[in-house]
Amino acid sequence: MNAKRILALILTAILLGSSLVACNDNPDTPDTPDVSDTDTPSSTPEDTTPEDKGLVLDVTDFGGTNLRVHGMSMERNYGYYSNDDIWIESDSADPFASAVYKRMQDCINKYNFGVTYTDSQWPNKERSEYVAGGLDLVDVMFDAWGGMYNAALAGELLDLKDVTTMDLSNEWYDQNAIADLSIANRTFYTCGDISITDEKGLIALYFNKTMAKNKSLESPYELVANNQWTWDKFTEMCRAAAEDVNGDGLDEDDIVGMFTVSGHYPNFMLAVGEKYATLDADGKPEYTWLDTSDAITKLETVAGFMIEYGTVYNGHTYPAPAGNIWGYGRAKFASGKHLFTFGGSNVITEFADMEDDFGIIPMPKWNAEQSRYYHTVDTSTAFFCLPNTKVDTTELGYMIEYFSYEGLNTITPTFKEKMLKRRYAQDSESGDMLDLIYSSKAFDIGHNCNWNDVVGLGRTQIQTGRIPKLSGFNRVKESVKKNIEEDYLDYLNVGKEVPADPDAVTEPAE
Repeated sequence: MNAKRILALILTAILLGSSLVACNDNPDTPDTPDVSDTDTPSSTPEDTTPEDKGLVLDVTDFGGTNLRVHGMSMERNYGYYSNDDIWIESDSADPFASAVYKRMQDCINKYNFGVTYTDSQWPNKERSEYVAGGLDLVDVMFDAWGGMYNAALAGELLDLKDVTTMDLSNEWYDQNAIADLSIANRTFYTCGDISITDEKGLIALYFNKTMAKNKSLESPYELVANNQWTWDKFTEMCRAAAEDVNGDGLDEDDIVGMFTVSGHYPNFMLAVGEKYATLDADGKPEYTWLDTSDAITKLETVAGFMIEYGTVYNGHTYPAPAGNIWGYGRAKFASGKHLFTFGGSNVITEFADMEDDFGIIPMPKWNAEQSRYYHTVDTSTAFFCLPNTKVDTTELGYMIEYFSYEGLNTITPTFKEKMLKRRYAQDSESGDMLDLIYSSKAFDIGHNCNWNDVVGLGRTQIQTGRIPKLSGFNRVKESVKKNIEEDYLDYLNVGKEVPADPDAVTEPAE
């Protein structure tokens, strides 16, 4: 599918509804900003562009060549994670669209290279075909990062660290993603200011401020400021809000504390400090799922809450229309039926016409002793990779560097300040909360790789209204560890020539 034909018709409309936020990879930002529950409009300085550090490449002129980018189209995942910040036909009065155009023009004016863009619903299919056929048709590809691990193992991706003209330590690459997802210290896919699609999928909570006030509930903003925004406080508020309006059991006319889906439980578990796996100093995954009594307690508590009848509306457990159950839940939130809902910053436009006031809040900590907040990115979100079809990546690396750098200086601040905070957030506290959420991004390599479908094992049980049993995870534990060992060795060697074994006995040639 040719994006130019599509984008010329729909991109401006999409961008007017965009609500993305920007990368901030500093995990040391304080977790408790000084906020209060007021309705003061966000006041952000007009000039939000960071100081231009004047990145200078060793190349002065690319001779009019193009950076060829292929992304995810609007047909994928209801358009939530499409790449709408790479290419646009002309300048626009819309701030975001203008930022996209400006980046393109800066690349032409400074280094004489352009950008072309195509997209499809399933970029992985094109990537596999290009690699198998040795077809050098695309330079950069975006796809859901949840599936890129297998593509790397299959040899379809280049290790970004092998591109000598890219410096992955630069601030326009997401340092959290690189640290948490680089098995064997190899980085085959990541995110950053090349595109802020990852910020579309950064999971946080939205809450109905009007409902909280009418039910005399505590202010989540003040709870965050006082380091009291914990799992117990969150669930206490959900239970206090729940109301069987018509007295006939849970249905869509009732008020509930939270809308969620069963697949959200790994995000809750990460928020309270639990991962399926972590990486050691050598980049070797260590399976850590439910390895302490505290972790088991957290799973039982989180899962128990997610199936709590009358308090939580689980879109997988209770009747919901076929199709976009996430959109259905957010529509109920927007109509004043749910105290909390979840989602990335890409869904904030769905609340633009909401009659009640709403706010944005971090995922809760487990308790006040937890040192930081954790927020992850939906695994359907598009990360970038380089298909294994290039022999020489020197020129490509330079172009990616400058394109990403320009994203840091144009698109990222435009989204963060002008689009999200000024246009869509309803109070200054939400802006403070977003800064906190940006700064606490984290990734779970075990969720990404999903060895032996350990993620699905828990999700399926919650979906059927049950708390996942420890025995089920224990049955696959040794097999998971074995698969990790095998995959780690494969990751070490993929794309490299394995040296011959000096002790191997070879048959003499006849």
